Amino acid sequence: MSPTTHPGLPVDNPITSYWLKDPHPLASYRSSPTVPQHCDIAIIGTGLAGVATAYHILSTSHAEKPSVVLLEARQVCSGATGRNGGHTKLAAAIAKPLYDDYGDVATQVINHQLEQLSALKEVVDKESIDCDLKVTRSFDVFFEEDHAREIREFIDEKKSEGVLWAKEVEWIEGSDVDKISGVMNGKGALIVPAISLWPYKLVTALLSRVLELGGQLYTETRVTRVEEGSNQTTITTSRGTLTAEKTIFATNAYTAALLPQYEGVIPPFKGQNSHLAPLPSFKPPIPLDNTYNLRFNAQYADYLIPRPDGTIILGGAKWTYDTDRDSWWNTVDDRTLITDAATAHFDSVMAKHFRGWENASAYHDMVWSGIMGYTPDTLPHVGRVPGSKSQWILAGFNGAGMLTIFTVTQAIAKMVDGVEYEDTGLPVLFKSTPERLAQGSDKSE
Repeated sequence: MSPTTHPGLPVDNPITSYWLKDPHPLASYRSSPTVPQHCDIAIIGTGLAGVATAYHILSTSHAEKPSVVLLEARQVCSGATGRNGGHTKLAAAIAKPLYDDYGDVATQVINHQLEQLSALKEVVDKESIDCDLKVTRSFDVFFEEDHAREIREFIDEKKSEGVLWAKEVEWIEGSDVDKISGVMNGKGALIVPAISLWPYKLVTALLSRVLELGGQLYTETRVTRVEEGSNQTTITTSRGTLTAEKTIFATNAYTAALLPQYEGVIPPFKGQNSHLAPLPSFKPPIPLDNTYNLRFNAQYADYLIPRPDGTIILGGAKWTYDTDRDSWWNTVDDRTLITDAATAHFDSVMAKHFRGWENASAYHDMVWSGIMGYTPDTLPHVGRVPGSKSQWILAGFNGAGMLTIFTVTQAIAKMVDGVEYEDTGLPVLFKSTPERLAQGSDKSE
């Protein structure tokens, strides 16, 4: 198949998400009116990927700290990190396809998710970050009998093999799902380790630290072109031209706009999310202390994250628009919602699926969209850009960046300092390779 059409750069005036409703003082900050002429390391993108990479680079001991410049087309963290569900978890419920495709090497990917949980907790504690971080558990509730049985058998198999991550997974029989989770009519459920947090507050706190450590920030500074020379990259922006010894693309869904070799390899796609506000007087019969995935079948699921104030983040509803491919596929337009049908579904979820919520009036007060980066093999592209001497990438997170990004950024910081990918401890499947680039355009449509 032919490559996808050019995905474009971020659009102006996106819908405001719940996380972004109170802009941080750094939201539109620029270290100077124009970008510097030169830097050691340029990072394009200020979501969790770009900011955490800068943090790891600058908080590592160097004889002389490198000059680091962060470039952002819109406001700080205005992309997928500022529009997601606000949680990360051990994704045991979706591990089976990885094992089916890749065999035992998939174990590296799932174990990596456990590392993510501890790394996030560690940095929040170390930097005393106030981002509502809560170490918790997450329910994956299955509504189809066959799907539940298939997952239980898979988890039992991995437990019997002594696989590390499987030891962290508990199974709930269908008869106990309602009593333990509060979700009605579940045919079975998993309980896995999880963290919930306010992602924008995490990123902006890390960004404040980056600036304290000498980093420079340029928001509303659109990168329009990158040209790699023999050992550096020239970056053309709306605020001048910058030459960087090393360049990191933390550009997720927008990568192909700057690196054409990723066209068809990381096409953008759109999702929809909401914030539900139950009646203030409502008291749930079972407190929502955990996060949830409601797995209606093997293809479709919602994600649900309770907030400390009793409100809820709820996203998903893809089956309400999946067949209208033009409304969500290969688009970077987060100025609009995908469909009112998704919003109507969000408004029905709590009363329909949670015991005792029939009169909670748990309806949306905010709904927004976000742009994610898809990859045909569902794995991110990480490492040196194939064939490049001075460019690295971490992008294509398939809507699951919070499961992956923070520990990937630790590795990217090592790579730009000379460490080879194979020596970072990252899963081998994440590496961006010529073979994966060649396969991408054949599978993405």
